[in-house]
Amino acid sequence: MTRFTDFLRFLIFVIVIIACNGENINDDNSDDGKDDSMDIADPPDPPTSNVSLCTRRKNTQMHEIRAASAKQFPFIVAILNARNEYICAGSIVSNGLILTSAQCAESAKYVLINATKDKKNESTESVHVIRTEHFPTYKGPTSKMDVAVLYTDKLNNTLASKINLSNHTFSRNLNEIEAIGFGLNADVGQVKELQYVGLDARIADEELIFGFIDCIDTKVNTCFKDKGGPLIVNNELVGIITNGQDECTSEIMSTYSINKLMVTAIPIYTFKSWLDEKIAKHPQLGVETLQSYPIKPAVRMQKVHLTKRNSGLIYKAVPLYYMLMLFLNLC
Repeated sequence: MTRFTDFLRFLIFVIVIIACNGENINDDNSDDGKDDSMDIADPPDPPTSNVSLCTRRKNTQMHEIRAASAKQFPFIVAILNARNEYICAGSIVSNGLILTSAQCAESAKYVLINATKDKKNESTESVHVIRTEHFPTYKGPTSKMDVAVLYTDKLNNTLASKINLSNHTFSRNLNEIEAIGFGLNADVGQVKELQYVGLDARIADEELIFGFIDCIDTKVNTCFKDKGGPLIVNNELVGIITNGQDECTSEIMSTYSINKLMVTAIPIYTFKSWLDEKIAKHPQLGVETLQSYPIKPAVRMQKVHLTKRNSGLIYKAVPLYYMLMLFLNLC
């Protein structure tokens, strides 16, 4: 009887210990659950709303700064001074007529067409600037209408295209824009390459367009060290960049990047009637007519000649190079 009683006491003791340990385990699990829920509830850095904005725009044209390929933007020119130093970018709006910033035009002497860098090479062509003309109300660097045209010698239509002017009449209707220029994030002394970046025209008024960097995570230096170049939408010119942003950031976080102003531009519609008049007085003539972007520059074909040699006819066929260039332009 005594043994049986001792056994019951031992069994009860074991059951009590197991029960107590079970409660401790449940308490620990409950605490863990509370910790997890608190971790989830803590607001992330950057804020969730901004991260959602990034995700929503992930598949649009918004992107980090990228290098342009050859003939990707055949209407872009590099404007140089008398010492062949780069000044600004410009846009071909008619054969022999370049649109740029008035500040850029003051020292412009040459333009490089078919350029992906700010230096002349075997693939570029240097064209002399004959004269410049500022917008009538431009009085200096502080003037709001910082616009000018450059008159140049006729351009080679196998190397250059023109860009058409947009008929946008209200900049608040713009959303996604593309800004183009040379050396957007280049350090001092580096070669300035032709680059482009997708921007968000989130804030605009009737006289200016403000382009902001999209909400992206990137380690590419992000800034816009150029002016005079175009803002484009749907392959048309909607604005001319008058101010960039020189402060480069090597890593953009969402809370910062969606508020980073990259460019300030003047909408085309604020001076379109003036520019249309200049284009009308400077018509394109004959075989030098330029294609309109996004159509690539024309390919000039050689004629087939017949010559007599040793009483026989020898065909001088079109060089393979030109056939290859024609194929690439058709693709």
